[in-house]
Amino acid sequence: MGDKREFGEGILFTVTNYIYWLFVSNILFILSNSIFIFFFMTLKPSFSNLILFFLALIPSGPAIAALTYSMEKLVRTKELSPARDFIEGYRKNLKDTFTIWLPILVIYFILLVDLQYLRQTPTSTNQILAIVIFVLTVIWTMVVLNIVSINARFKFRVRDTFKLSIYYSFMKFKQTVGNLLILFIVAYLTSITTNFFIVFTSSIIAFVMLLNTKEILTDIEQNFLRPESPNLKEQNENLNMI
Repeated sequence: MGDKREFGEGILFTVTNYIYWLFVSNILFILSNSIFIFFFMTLKPSFSNLILFFLALIPSGPAIAALTYSMEKLVRTKELSPARDFIEGYRKNLKDTFTIWLPILVIYFILLVDLQYLRQTPTSTNQILAIVIFVLTVIWTMVVLNIVSINARFKFRVRDTFKLSIYYSFMKFKQTVGNLLILFIVAYLTSITTNFFIVFTSSIIAFVMLLNTKEILTDIEQNFLRPESPNLKEQNENLNMI
């Protein structure tokens, strides 16, 4: 009798739960990110449409934060209430996300405009500068992936979130590059299949990335937070050491 498992402890039950959690979270992400998805599916990905993509991405910040919040909680606690946690993540991150998301988009916009300009006038100097801009774009993407994860879990000042993200991009280089590789693999699979691939696997992609980022978030919790106040701005002394 001691070997019998209670209902809810089996592998099948666990797998079914994860499928349900990921599926519902993905549907909520699609609904809350519908403006950008519409443009993503209907507009040609060209430079002439860059400003439209930029504007459509502005409301996507809270949706991405909510999905990241939900997947981080699933990785950390192995439990999720998909609708409640997604809405909570959306609501809690709404203001902070815009103060972080808008600078992210502006920097991407500047980098892509500069890159396009340099490619249109292919002198030797511009070719070198284009390579530099491309490398900066890749580095910025690495930092942004950490920004999104850290902002979903912790409540730091904006500049501290950026500082931590840059710091861990190099201190935890393996995890940072791992997330970048996941992004490249997803982009490749999307290019050889359909744009719907990334749309309907967003929760899985976020879950895998948060699994990979778990070590970074754990390190932040251990080194930059006080146990009695895990989400407050009182950690400035440690952050100023970065």
